Amino acid sequence: MTSDAGVRRDLQHLRELLDHNSDWAWEVDAQGRYTYCSRMVTALLGHPPEAMLGRTPFEFMPPAEAARVGEAFAAIIAERRAFSGLVNRNLHADGRIVVLETSGVPFFDSAGDLRGYRGIDRDISELGERVLQLEAVYDHAAVPMSTVDTAGILVMGNRAMAALCEHDGPVAGLRLTDLLPEAAQWLDADLALARDGQPLPTHEFAWRTRWLYAAPHALHDALGRVAGLSIAWMDITARRQAEQLLTEANRRLEGYARQDYVTGLYNRRDLDERLALEIGRARRDGSPLSLCMADVDYFKAYNDGAGHLAGDDCLRTIAGALRRAVSRPGDAVSRYGGEEFVVVLAGTDEAGAAHVAERLRACVEALDLAHPSSPLGRVTVSVGVVTCRPQRDPVAADDAAAVAGLLRLADHALYAAKHAGRNRVATEPLPTTLPV
Repeated sequence: MTSDAGVRRDLQHLRELLDHNSDWAWEVDAQGRYTYCSRMVTALLGHPPEAMLGRTPFEFMPPAEAARVGEAFAAIIAERRAFSGLVNRNLHADGRIVVLETSGVPFFDSAGDLRGYRGIDRDISELGERVLQLEAVYDHAAVPMSTVDTAGILVMGNRAMAALCEHDGPVAGLRLTDLLPEAAQWLDADLALARDGQPLPTHEFAWRTRWLYAAPHALHDALGRVAGLSIAWMDITARRQAEQLLTEANRRLEGYARQDYVTGLYNRRDLDERLALEIGRARRDGSPLSLCMADVDYFKAYNDGAGHLAGDDCLRTIAGALRRAVSRPGDAVSRYGGEEFVVVLAGTDEAGAAHVAERLRACVEALDLAHPSSPLGRVTVSVGVVTCRPQRDPVAADDAAAVAGLLRLADHALYAAKHAGRNRVATEPLPTTLPV
């Protein structure tokens, strides 16, 4: 009897502790129905404990709040996990709103099946309404936001975040890298930086068919330890697409800046830069470098007789023939100016350059374009050729001077071809000093 009396005293003592504790203690079954309530529920909600039994917490909440909290609690039950800090609005028996903070732990039977939850509710009405308002602002913010703990689990995530991740339902409790696998590339590194007190970088990354931007910030607990990261997100797909379009437009503009608008060939600017690069390469590897300068014979007379539009058409046709006459991808055909064209032949010696020059001349002649003002009766070109080996030959050290010198020699060879009767090729031997 003494033992039974002691047990009864202990149980009575426990009931008194629960009933007079400032927190309301409760137990619900696996369906969320109250099976026990301490008497503190009367002080909090105005209902006696027996009025709560068999009913669910959601029956004592406004309808919208019941739906919101019910959705959150369903996710908790599905994972059979403990929870804390679940803030919710409840209806007091007199009709006023009471804001509670709910925490609970699951309990199981011997077979491991979920029997229900045990927990407590605490009245936080003085601050709770403000917390709920802040949560509502957070949840309905247009900017996707989330909070992850040090294990990478989403503690919070608003609706915009769920929409960004194309996830149906709340994201809290999920692993961030399960929603966005690409975040694994930087999440652990950012947490390490946060622990070291270092600033955190922003991130841009491709995800599915879109581009996302993430701006993380370190979160600290009351002791100053890193508790996780707060991350603001943004869909920057439109911006990246605009940047790509701008890059492509700039690339095209750069191409136009190096392109002759009449013939579509490279222009004088590109020729000077390309020739400087080829001279530098030839200096390094000791290879030969050749130029062919072609000029349309009697072109002024052609222009005067046929008109400038016909003259432009003629130049375009000749440009096409010159392009077809060179076979290697690296051979570059440029419009030097007026009716003159230059072909840069990298790694080409005298014999090879003379062969290409003759092919250029023959391809234009084969066009068989009528030229009534020419003694030959058709459009032809004269071609001057020069070849140098910068490691051996007297090429100026200055790039601009070297370019000008080679072009001057090619022009001399072109003059020789014209002086010899036109529609022919002439080669200019290198002098002791290149002209500038």
